[in-house]
Amino acid sequence: MKLFKLSMFAGLLAISTITFANSASEKEAEKLLSTMGMEKAMTESMSQMVDIQLQQNPTLAPFKSVMMKFFKKHMNWNSLKPEFVQIYSAAFTASELREINAFYATDIGKKTIEKMPTLMGQGAQIGAARIQKNIGELQAMIKEESERLKKLAEQ
Repeated sequence: MKLFKLSMFAGLLAISTITFANSASEKEAEKLLSTMGMEKAMTESMSQMVDIQLQQNPTLAPFKSVMMKFFKKHMNWNSLKPEFVQIYSAAFTASELREINAFYATDIGKKTIEKMPTLMGQGAQIGAARIQKNIGELQAMIKEESERLKKLAEQ
């Protein structure tokens, strides 16, 4: 009986330690996301994403306001924040998150945060331009694969 009680106590202690660690990680993750200006970054990237879509497909231009309304509804920071806190707190320990937060408190860390949305937007434009430049090749590959699959289905 004593062994059972001791085992239960050890199990509960382990669970409470894990819960505390997760709670500390989640608090640090929330601080990090705030420091990074994730809410602003999400809003800016949402707008950039729509603009890139419109550049790739100008026929969608009349629907820009509809697209923005959709993204604001489903991709807003308040709805995404709990999931971001979860993924950051799962990926990093509380201690690691404190170190990351300390970095972002430095001048170079602040500059990194400031430049990141622009750099990510430029990276997305590079990717979109590369796809657009080579879209014919992708279409040919899809057509070729479609024909191959069709022949296989006929056999």
